Amino acid sequence: MKSKKAVSIISWLMVIGWMLLIVSFSSDPADISDRKSQAVLERVEPAVEKMEESLKIQIADNGRLHFYVRKNAHMFNYFVLAVLMATCLRMSGVRGYRSYLIAYIVVTLFSAVDEYYQTFIPGRSGEVRDVLVDNVGVVMGLVAGRMLPAISRLKRIF
Repeated sequence: MKSKKAVSIISWLMVIGWMLLIVSFSSDPADISDRKSQAVLERVEPAVEKMEESLKIQIADNGRLHFYVRKNAHMFNYFVLAVLMATCLRMSGVRGYRSYLIAYIVVTLFSAVDEYYQTFIPGRSGEVRDVLVDNVGVVMGLVAGRMLPAISRLKRIF
């Protein structure tokens, strides 16, 4: 019994830690946030250029690619937060679809509050579009979180 409680506490600490990570990204002034995105873009861009060259298509120019990198970071962060939140709720005794509904509501509200918080950071703004992008990550995370146990059961059968 104690180990289940310990795992639950550690899980909640992971949720809080991930939320703090998101807030730390949001706390960066615009110039620092742009530099971080640029550092990621410098790693992504060569791979995209190779894909464009081999497929003989243009995926995105540099400006659009920067936009995609930033929005994918939003989706990824909220994908992970949604999975962590739903898992913690289930470990805390919230069963069935309620855990996913509560996780959806809490994480979406957190996203909205985080975007509002960014309005107080120099050079940053809060964007409704970003809440919607975050929401795509939330939904994808909850769907993935719901499907993983079923996939795991299938693997045991085969």
